[in-house]
Amino acid sequence: MSKSKIIDLELEKIVFLCNAEEGNPGIYELTWELGYYEITIEEKYRISKQILTEILSEGLVTLEKYSDLTHSNKIETIKSEQFESLLNNPFWWYPCNEILSIELTKKGEAYLDEQIESVKNQLNERWIGKK
Repeated sequence: MSKSKIIDLELEKIVFLCNAEEGNPGIYELTWELGYYEITIEEKYRISKQILTEILSEGLVTLEKYSDLTHSNKIETIKSEQFESLLNNPFWWYPCNEILSIELTKKGEAYLDEQIESVKNQLNERWIGKK
């Protein structure tokens, strides 16, 4: 059985949305969020892509392209028909050259506000280092 089966995808969805709310530096950061689990790097990318695709398709975040890590020059907001090809390209998952980042939408803010209370204890345990 894959270790990824024990991952609470709904909790990770909230973690990703919190990441976007804080100012996501790039989608590579989402794989780092899964460092909490003892899973392979391949599983981290697979799960990150799965959750990212879900929150994008639900309109909870937008996918933005910036010229560099400073986020001072936004190039474009990525259209939904581009998601698959960009997320399937390993180039975009690394912090080099242009950066893909997620930003919380109003719908995402409302969803996070609605859900955060139900997972507050799990998040607190995670963020202070308890497993």
